[in-house]
Order: sequence, then structure tokens, then C-alpha cells
Amino acid sequence: MENLTLNIIPFSHPVQELEIGFYKQEKQGCYSLWKGEYPQSFWDDFNEEMQNCDKLYTNFIDTENCDYKASVDFSKNRRLAVHYYSRLIYNYFETVADAVKINFVKDIQIWFKDETKSTAVYTSYKRFTIKVQFHKVTESPELLISFDGNTTAYNKSLAELDDFPPELINYVKYNTQVVKYEFAEDAIKQHIEELYPILSNPIRDYLKIARPDFKRGNKYKPYYKNITDFYHNHLNSKEFKAILPISEDGFYKMPKHKVHKTSFNSNKLRFFNNTDIVPHNGMKNIGPYKASPHPNVRFFFIYHKPDRNFAVKTLYEYFTEGYKSPEGYLYFKPLKTYIKQPFLIDKDTSIAFESPESALREVKQGLLNLEKQPNTKYVAIYVTPIHKTETDEQRKMLYYQVKEELLKHDISSQVIYKDNIGHKDFSFYLPNIAIALLAKIDGIPWRLDRDTKEELIVGVGAFTSLNHNIKYVASAFCFNNNGEFKGFDCFKANETELLAGTIGKQILKYVVDNGESAKRLIIHFYKKISNKELEPIKKMLNKLNLTIPVVIVTINKTTSEDNVAFDTSSHNLMPVSGTYLKIGWDQYLLFNNTRYNASDTEKDNPFPVKLSFSSTVDNYFDDRKVVEELIDQVYQFSRMYWKSVKQQNLPVTIKYPEMAAEIFPFFEGDKLPDFGKNNLWFL
Repeated sequence: MENLTLNIIPFSHPVQELEIGFYKQEKQGCYSLWKGEYPQSFWDDFNEEMQNCDKLYTNFIDTENCDYKASVDFSKNRRLAVHYYSRLIYNYFETVADAVKINFVKDIQIWFKDETKSTAVYTSYKRFTIKVQFHKVTESPELLISFDGNTTAYNKSLAELDDFPPELINYVKYNTQVVKYEFAEDAIKQHIEELYPILSNPIRDYLKIARPDFKRGNKYKPYYKNITDFYHNHLNSKEFKAILPISEDGFYKMPKHKVHKTSFNSNKLRFFNNTDIVPHNGMKNIGPYKASPHPNVRFFFIYHKPDRNFAVKTLYEYFTEGYKSPEGYLYFKPLKTYIKQPFLIDKDTSIAFESPESALREVKQGLLNLEKQPNTKYVAIYVTPIHKTETDEQRKMLYYQVKEELLKHDISSQVIYKDNIGHKDFSFYLPNIAIALLAKIDGIPWRLDRDTKEELIVGVGAFTSLNHNIKYVASAFCFNNNGEFKGFDCFKANETELLAGTIGKQILKYVVDNGESAKRLIIHFYKKISNKELEPIKKMLNKLNLTIPVVIVTINKTTSEDNVAFDTSSHNLMPVSGTYLKIGWDQYLLFNNTRYNASDTEKDNPFPVKLSFSSTVDNYFDDRKVVEELIDQVYQFSRMYWKSVKQQNLPVTIKYPEMAAEIFPFFEGDKLPDFGKNNLWFL
């Protein structure tokens, strides 16, 4: 049985009401308030004045010569209470911590030196964030305590740095403050000899300071230890409790009735004629759900000539004969047996290039000379000599250029780095390569084991392209509710009309394929959808004379590290897969991993996914079963990842769009070739 502890601490109001003075003009030592933080009584007593008053100022103490005065009930004026309590916390830790910072959503981040990770070059700090919130989980005000990992400040000040590019400076530490240098007050900039830059990756690269190593391992255990140490050392004290009377019980233990589970067998996947919960076992022991629908499939190699004798020949042997251990154990069946598809390498179509510099030209010529057989699907196996970590931009671009050129010729591709083929663990790569190849020839490795319903699921994701002026590129992926892929498109994130158009085309296709319209449209969105993004979709449905509900499930692209729960009955602390908790009126925390029962211990320990729900239909979620079904769907779609037999914690409705959007900005054309809209070429 799980014992779940959430990283929040309930507290009670230190005072129920407080008389506060407010000023219309900025005043030394006062904090600015926006309209949503004004006392409710102001809107009752001075409504017209408040409409034209964009800011008020207060320090929550002074009332002398103030423009307005109010006795504020913090239980009724929650936004002002959040501001007030946050300021109490800031003022307290300014005298206790090594540094205090207000983050971009006005929560308080607290820094303490970490001597174990500091060096002569930089000082390392552990960072904790305290967020004040009301009645999200309990009936009380709450402190959400999160551990934000370590950051480092350079031990040389800006005054000691010669010829340093000023555009690299982002945050600096000054005494106990951490401020964005661009917006630092003149009183701070005067002390340039005391401004220590925070080491971002660009600064590290410029100063030739190694970036921190990325560590996999269990994240729950160090996170839990750090927040419990922080609680015992800094919160569970008379001094802090005099400011905020936090619960004597510390972190909140979730009552059993507040801990929910996805439906029984929701982790089951359907293969050919049976089910399994582990993709690797299902593919190996049962076989794919559906083989390629194409009767004729031909494969060919693209490779650097020097790689033919080892990399290409070895890979060909693995595909045709399987992969055996030195003792003769068959780790991987021949490809044709694994994916139920004859494996024919058309030697006359393979393209060997002289050098990476001439590769694109030679590949283009090879494709022009390719004499395709009629009614035949072609797949290129590109053995690349260039690793994905290549720093030379021109060489790195070859990956994208070859992918795009093949798509222009209606050819999907599988890219394999040459040195991986000789790696001792290559047997673990082969099943992943095989299922991706099967998906690219329109086979279905596995699908969700659920009844098909009359609904269309669209996933919209994004990727930040740092190499392009376009900040985001989004893509929309369409599926039916048992996980079968129905097509996608890519476009700029602000092209909301194109997003609506893509969804409209898929709805029409649904009608053609099924003889009836979908009963609802479910959109998995990578962030909170705006009215600007939703409005074109609603207009499109009106044009189609469809009055179906639109349900939006917001799925944070990155896993939640602010809201986390811990199973204290487990050594690894990670809750069982399929556990979910309500953490707000429309927010849920879903634990999506491969720990399927309390006795399981897993190597991978992903943090939970944060979900929120909205709909175009009022009171749509009053029936709890509706939310349960939608959470089940998110949980199940994370099992539809066909790039690996290893399960992901994000659903493919978000993961696939992100993967395609990461590649698309590097394509020369601004539109995805039609072939690329109906093929999983990016896997």
C-alpha cells in the first residue's frame, strides 16, 4: 500500500485581518500591486477610481498619509494575501539565506551555499522555491516547497572580467540579491566589483568551464532529502513559525481517498493476437499488431564509402541473420521475422558518397537516377558518419538535408550512427530500429487495448528553435482513440488558422473513413491554450456544422518538478504507475512510469506529468468519470511511442509533435512535403 506525501505544508493565517495603507505614487520600500491584488472593498467603494488606477503601492506596514486604507480579510482577499505572505517569507530569508530571488511568477527562490560542489572558480548554491497558494489540496493556505537543483556563480566579479561579451550576462548576484542584470537598479550597478555573474551555459562555454554532467539515476531520493532538510533546518523553527504558523505535521500526507488510480489494465497493449504491458516482450513473443499494408517494400543503404566494409556489412548481417551473443544466444531475430516483413536490400539503389562535404549532391543525384518499381514503398537506411553531438553546423545540417531530400521523393529513412553498430550494447538498439522501421512502412507495432470510440484526438506540441528567428514551430498530430496515427502537419506556432485547418481536414477524413462524424474533439496541448488559439478551431467546427464538444487537456511538455509526491513506503520513493492526485480545481498530477505494483523497483524514475482540463461546454467535467477517462487516455498514449521499446512518461500526442517540430525548422522548404504528413519519418 502506498503512503504518499506531497511537497506542500499547510499553514494558518497569522492574523485574520490587517489594516493596510495604499499609495497611488511609488514610494521607497513599497511593493507594487496590480489590479487583481487590490482589496475587494476598493471595487465596492471606489470602483470608478480603481478602473483608472493601474498600480497601487504598499509595504503592508505604513498607513500614514496613504491614499487609501483598508482592513483586509486575508481569507477573502487571497491574491493580496499571497503577495503579503510572499513578502514576509522574502524578508525573513533575506537575513538567513545566502541569496534570495523573486522568480518570473513572483515566487520566492532561496539560495544556500553548497560547499560540496563549489570550487576555486565558482560557488555552487542549492535553490529552493516557496510558493504560497490557497486551498489547492487542503482546506488551508499552503506552502509549496520545491527543490530547483544547483546553480553556480562565478567567483570573479564583472569588474574583474576583461573583454567579456556583455550580451552573455543574464543574472548576477549582489550581496543577498539575485537580479536580472538588464533590469538592475542603478544603485546595484554602481557596485560592479560586487556583481558576480551566474554561470549560464553560454558563459561556461565562453570561459571554458565544463558544463555540469547530466545524471540519470533516481531523482526522487535527492529531491526528497533536500526538501526535508530544508524543512528541518529553516522552516520547522520558532522564528519562522512566528511569521507563518505552519502545520506541526510538516509535509502533507495524502489521505487514501484523495489518491486515485487509472483504470485496471489501462497499461495493456494489443499486439497481433494477444496483449502485454511491456512493448519489448509483446514484439518478441507475440508479434506486431499489424504488418505493413504494402505488398512490396524495398530497402536501400545510404553511406560514406569508407564505412561499407564494417558498418554497412555488419548492419546488413544483423538485419538478415539476427544478433547473437558469443555464446550463441539470439538477442535479436532477423528483421523480417521481427517485423513480419520481407527484408530486401536493393543493391542497385544504394547510394555511397565520397565525403560528408559532397554527400548531399551525391544523394540528390542518386535519387534522380533511382528507377522505382511500381507499387513499391522505399525506405532508406542512412548510416551516417556524423554524430548528433557534432558542433560543426555545416556537417550537422547533413542529417536534416538528407531527410528532407528523401521526403521529396516519398521515401522515409532510418538514420544510424556508424560507430553505434560496433558498440557492445548494439543489441539493445536493434529492437528500437526495427519498430521504427515498421512504423515507417505504415505497419502498427502495437495499439492501445481499448474499444474504438467516435472521437478524434489531436496532439499539438512545440520546440524552441534557437538556430532560427522563428521561436516556436508547432505541429498537430491526429489519432483515433485506440492510438492509430491519422496524419499531421507542421507550421509556425502563431499560425493558428493553419492549426484549425489541419484539424478540419482530419475531421472530414474521419467522416469519410467512418461514415459519421466524431462525437467529440480532444486536443492535447503543450501549454495552456489561449482564446486566440482556440477561436479558429471553434470557427472551423461551425463551418462544418459540427456542434461537438472540444476538450482541451493541457499537458506540460516538461515533467513536473514543482509539484511532486513521494511514496514513503518505497525505498525509491516513486509512486506506482497510474497513480494520480488532484492538486487544484482543474489540475492533476499523473505518475506515468513502469513501476506497475508496489513491489516493483525501476531504474528509471521520471517525475510526474501535470495535467489540466477545459472544455467549450459548461460543466463538462462535473461527472468525475469524464476526467478519469481523459487521464486514462493520456496515460495510455504514453505507451504508443514507436521510436523505442522503452515506455515514455509523456504521451505521443505531445512527444511526436515535439520531435517533428525539432527537425522541421532545418528543412529548406517552408512546407512539409505531402508524403511527410502521413508518415512517421522523424522516428
